[in-house]
Amino acid sequence: MTKTRITLAVALVAALLFPVGSAEGQQGGGYETRQRTGGIRFPVEVRAIPGGEEGGRIEVTYSVTYEDLVFLREGSGFVAAFELTVILYDGGRQIAGDSWRREVEVETYEETSSRKVATEETLVLEAPPGRFVLRVRLESTNTRAFGLYEDVVEVPALSAGSLTVGTVVFDRGRAVSEGDSVGYVSNPERVFGEDFPHARARFPVYGSPGTEYVIEHTVLWQTGDREKSSRDTVVQKDLSTEHTFEFNVLDLEVGYYMYQVRLRPLGDGDDASGKARFSVITSPRSWGENFEKMLAQVSIVASRDEYDVLLDAEPEGREAAWEEFWLGRDPSPGTSENEFRDEFMRRLAYVNTHFRTIIEGWQTDMGRIYIEYGSPDDVDSQPIGKMLNAWEIWFYYEHHTKYVFVDREGFGEYKLVEATRI
Repeated sequence: MTKTRITLAVALVAALLFPVGSAEGQQGGGYETRQRTGGIRFPVEVRAIPGGEEGGRIEVTYSVTYEDLVFLREGSGFVAAFELTVILYDGGRQIAGDSWRREVEVETYEETSSRKVATEETLVLEAPPGRFVLRVRLESTNTRAFGLYEDVVEVPALSAGSLTVGTVVFDRGRAVSEGDSVGYVSNPERVFGEDFPHARARFPVYGSPGTEYVIEHTVLWQTGDREKSSRDTVVQKDLSTEHTFEFNVLDLEVGYYMYQVRLRPLGDGDDASGKARFSVITSPRSWGENFEKMLAQVSIVASRDEYDVLLDAEPEGREAAWEEFWLGRDPSPGTSENEFRDEFMRRLAYVNTHFRTIIEGWQTDMGRIYIEYGSPDDVDSQPIGKMLNAWEIWFYYEHHTKYVFVDREGFGEYKLVEATRI
């Protein structure tokens, strides 16, 4: 049994917490703007909503799992305390912000390592029209471990005859029956795959009622290649009209994608656009078609006994063997999600995107370490210079280990040269 406690609301936070300069890039989670750093991972969904002459507001929705919090024993249970700070900057000047103290209680130690969501809430900042830098910091008050999210956010300004695309958010869904009906829920992590093959991009369009325009939807692969597209002619119903674009991800490869929407008025007026990034972590195009490749990938995390069972499975029994493997690794059996499988696929997608050279990312030394241990707690690096090879050191404090990688050939493939206890 768990419960979330709200213990303290703190007043406006000084800008010294987050010194910041100007930032460039597109609103909506573009490749070049949306950033996460620090050891605590927590998804953030940001929605900018225009208002009248006095401005609009920015809604920040975040969630954090039990596993990503730090719990200390308190009485007969365990408590994790953290502080969430949300700051909005115009250039280097703070224009809005606040800080909130939260506590999460659990009764058993096993609950502290659950991948389930411990708390989720939406926080609101008032903001005038304009383009701003948003920073969200989640810090454990027990250990000072933190996670930091940063994005460029644009609050639209409403004017007569103009069209504006609001913030693009994503939902994911499952078929709720054997028919075509799909039930959707919010997906702030923007992650899809075989367990969640139904994707929906959702966004408001602000403009004068009666305005007629063409709306174009496009899904782009990380290389810029077009994967899906659709267009339609619509008429603005109200001052704010919500649009959606639904699609299936099972014909997409594992990796990162950009969804783009463009509005083209049929009368006077300028084009308007919006975009947001999402990822596919499992797909028949990248996982499930080559048995030997699947075995090689999962061998990074599988025990010898688990690997032998998969290896020895007859072709007609392989599907059942895979199901048994994932079920045996499921930290929360009986629920609809398998957190271990989801995390493995997320890491596989990450390394294939970020560590690919002349071989796939999972085959590199960095890729294998990342799949086994996840994101390093800290990284020290030296870019290539006149006298030295480029190198990186990954620190995993929980495992008391550091890994040293060197790019000896200068082609971007870092080889593991040292693994040391710390």
